Amino acid sequence: MAARPKKWIPYSELQIEMGIDFVTKVGVNINDGLTYCRRPPFFPPEIYPEFQHGEIKLDKDNHVYGAVRKLLYNMGLDKEHFGKKEWNPFAGIIKQGNLVVIKPNFVIHHNGGKENIDAVVTHGSVLRPLIDYALLALNGTGEIIIGDAPQANGNFDQIIQKNGVRELVDYYQQRGENVNVYDFRKNWYPHGFKTGTRVELSGDPHGYRRINLKERSFLQDLPHKERLYGADFDRQFVVDKHTNGHEYLYSGSVLEADVVISVPKLKTHRKAGVTINSKNMVGANGDKNYLAHYRVGTPSHGGDEYPDGLPLLTRMVYRLNRFGFDNMLVKNTMLSRIGYLAMMGPFEVLRRAIKRLFHYDYMMGHGDWHGNDTVWRMCLDLNQILRYADKSGKIRDTQQRHIISIVDGIVAGQEDGPLRPTAYPAGCLAGGVDCLFEVDYTCIYMMGFAPEKLKIISRAMASGALHFKKPEEKDVCCTVNGRLTDYKSVNMHFLPQQYWRGYIER
Repeated sequence: MAARPKKWIPYSELQIEMGIDFVTKVGVNINDGLTYCRRPPFFPPEIYPEFQHGEIKLDKDNHVYGAVRKLLYNMGLDKEHFGKKEWNPFAGIIKQGNLVVIKPNFVIHHNGGKENIDAVVTHGSVLRPLIDYALLALNGTGEIIIGDAPQANGNFDQIIQKNGVRELVDYYQQRGENVNVYDFRKNWYPHGFKTGTRVELSGDPHGYRRINLKERSFLQDLPHKERLYGADFDRQFVVDKHTNGHEYLYSGSVLEADVVISVPKLKTHRKAGVTINSKNMVGANGDKNYLAHYRVGTPSHGGDEYPDGLPLLTRMVYRLNRFGFDNMLVKNTMLSRIGYLAMMGPFEVLRRAIKRLFHYDYMMGHGDWHGNDTVWRMCLDLNQILRYADKSGKIRDTQQRHIISIVDGIVAGQEDGPLRPTAYPAGCLAGGVDCLFEVDYTCIYMMGFAPEKLKIISRAMASGALHFKKPEEKDVCCTVNGRLTDYKSVNMHFLPQQYWRGYIER
């Protein structure tokens, strides 16, 4: 268990220390039939009082803008001025001259399930009002950065083109606003993991910080670290990073930020059960292979890649895959890719035939199941860094920056998330200030899951290191179609990923 910081501050005292002089809460706003605006740069539908001397272009069909605005009200932000020209929801959090980093979920440029990417990535129409209200608080000063580190085979340019963020940022820059969008990765695979080689990128313009959490890491008490597997093919690399301490390569932009706005997607997840705020900071790490995702093998042999008792054919394919990953693809040459495809091609044909004829997919590995005991630890480590690392990367005992959460669940993702989800038109937005895990707890409950059954939540609650309170110990202001509702009465009946079914439902 990760050590508690020497000075752990209750939330009410944290507000005072961090300079918030008004009450904030978890906010939820659900609207049946709410859909994304499809016309970048996503102008507001009306001239709101707080912007009466600003933007005059309108898009009357952009209902997302008003829904986000209502969410900020539900979060209790500058509530006494709502509806007046003085309303400035981020004014108590974002100061003039601040660097504000908006961290969305831009995981990949397509939906592997053949649907569009609405259920996969954060949409630009959700970001538009957040940028506007951040600019209102900055009052002509400071900088806003939108940034993420997608999966290593994700095409960043395609992502921000498809979700409207490219045109949105262009619009602000044409207005002379200091708003930029960056790919935080150091490298990527432009032609895919198995058919192309890795190439270097310019990366985060603010550089990176190597941070070693040492005994504070949630991985500290994990046995069999020699079995760790990361997000690339060099297994020895991730083992080395978590043998003498626990090292990460964190985004300099995120650490230099005075305020981070986390804007995750509401989705199920193969390895973690769900992916909301608690997993969103995976995209704040510049090199994916620092991130421990699972341990190879079965639990009886010290792993959590897949369960004991799988059929012989499945185990044989895993061993071949492991040989190919560790000894062929790690070489990062086209010749190694050709050799791997030649070796695994016949088994992929067999897998597809079995899936088509018997409706059974024997390839459930790579830690994609409810027994994964590794990935939640990595996620909580990244959240500790977000909260406690200063601009230089040194871990402190008190929180170093404000963290605002706004969850994009307008079109959410269920079943085979995070890369192949089925779209779920939930019309849901949720948020909070400096309470990422309370927001996640609320969302998970409304999805129809039991939050305590997910280790990424239960272990955060138990640690004391992440300022976690159950939502019943903190106000939740939830509106459904404009009516105030107890969030506990909401059950959206999300379908979990198939290897989590029967384990996380409430």
